[in-house]
Amino acid sequence: MKTFSSSVSLVMLLAVSTFNVSAATLVEVEQTNNQVQKMWIEGDQFRVDMAGNNEYMIADYKSNKIYLIDPAKKEIMDMSQFINKDKQSSKGLKIEIKPMGKGQDVAGYQTTKFQLSANGKQCRQVLVSKKAQKDADIGRLMEALSQVDVNPMGAQFMQDCDRAGILFAREMKNMGMPLATINNGKLEDKVRKIQKNVALPAGGFKLPAGYRHVNLQQKIQDAMGSAFQGGQINPEMKKMMEDMMRQRQ
Repeated sequence: MKTFSSSVSLVMLLAVSTFNVSAATLVEVEQTNNQVQKMWIEGDQFRVDMAGNNEYMIADYKSNKIYLIDPAKKEIMDMSQFINKDKQSSKGLKIEIKPMGKGQDVAGYQTTKFQLSANGKQCRQVLVSKKAQKDADIGRLMEALSQVDVNPMGAQFMQDCDRAGILFAREMKNMGMPLATINNGKLEDKVRKIQKNVALPAGGFKLPAGYRHVNLQQKIQDAMGSAFQGGQINPEMKKMMEDMMRQRQ
C-alpha cells in the first residue's frame, strides 16, 4: 500500500431528525498515471476509491481493521491480518528526515520540502503542510497510521525505503500532511483538493451486505492454481500482483 507509496482518507456524523447524515473531508490525489484517487476521512477511519476501477478500501485503524471491496465480484477481502504492529518490518533501519527549505505550493498550500533517507540511501522527497493537516483534520488518522504497517509482501521482499515507510510516518505526523512526492524533479501523487463537509459515497464506511468474505491468502492460493495460461500469467493473477505492488508503494 502506498505507505505513503506509498500509500495509505475524514467524517463527522450529524444527527438530523430520525436519521444520520454523514459529512466528511474529501482529499483528492492526482496519481502518476493521471488518474485521481479520492479519500474520505473521519478520525481513525477512511475510505479510498481505487483510481481506475470500482474497488475501494475502508479501514478503521483504531480497531485494526482494513478491507478491500470489489463490487464487480461482490467480494470483501479482509486484510486486517497484515496490519503489523510488532515493528519487525522496520527493524535494523536508520532513517533520516532532512529539511530542504521551502517547497512549491500544492493545492493552494505553502509547503516545506523534506528528504527522506533510510540506511544512508535517499528514498524520496516530500512536500508537507501543517496548515493542510489542520484544515483536513487528519491528526488522529496520521497518528493511527504511524502505529501500523500494512505489509502483505513480508519485510524480506521489501527494500529499505519501502520498509522505512512506517518510521517515516511516525516522524512526519509531527511535521504536517504530505501533499506530494518529488521524483526526478517532478511532482507525483499530488493532492489537488481538500474539501470539508462533503457527503460520503453510498455505503460510507460500512461493509456491504451479501458479499462473499475472503482473505488475501485465499486469493493467492486460488490464483496460484491457475496462475499460468499458455506459459503466461493469467489476467487475474497479473491484477492481483499489481494490487499487491500498489499496496507496497
